[in-house]
Amino acid sequence: MVEVENMADDGPDLACSAGVEDMITMSDLTETSLVANLRIRFDANLMYSSVGSILVSVNPYKLLPIYTLPIVKRYAGQRVGALPPHLFAVAEACCSSMIADEKNQSVIISGESGAGKSESTKMIMAFLSARSGKQTMVERKMLESNPILEAFGNATTVRNDNSSRFGKFMQIRFNDKAEICGGRITQYLLEKSRIVYQADGERNYHVF
Repeated sequence: MVEVENMADDGPDLACSAGVEDMITMSDLTETSLVANLRIRFDANLMYSSVGSILVSVNPYKLLPIYTLPIVKRYAGQRVGALPPHLFAVAEACCSSMIADEKNQSVIISGESGAGKSESTKMIMAFLSARSGKQTMVERKMLESNPILEAFGNATTVRNDNSSRFGKFMQIRFNDKAEICGGRITQYLLEKSRIVYQADGERNYHVF
């Protein structure tokens, strides 16, 4: 366990009650100082921090009013770094680069079980839809397919009652007006061994 109070006394970086937004600016850039800063921001209900172009998210395990339409409008059209770290800032950067450079963009969402990867994916799609000002059936269909995918690919583990045991590659297609017009979801790396064997305290896939 990291003693946040002790870390805050070691230098000026963590003295702010809200911690440091972009941790690449910290003079003491170590695992201990990063975790301490994340703890400070977590306690202040600030779940997003950044390390340069990488967004770091800590699951708050509670609802926060940070995904509303006014927040979407606030981040739309803004460059990364102009506003506090947020998932919407990453989504906006990808969308803006796609429009300006006319090239495909990618967002890699990774983390341990229960980190909030699936929810982050949903929030990005919601932002992209709201940003264009036109909600399509494509977004709805892709989001509503999640329960089916989770039934065959999610299971109860010792750490998460709805843990994804597979990888997911989601493609979203846009028209020339930057509106969502199509998409595809590809699954890979399914944990097949779980079908015949489950560790103590864990279960088979939900469908079984």
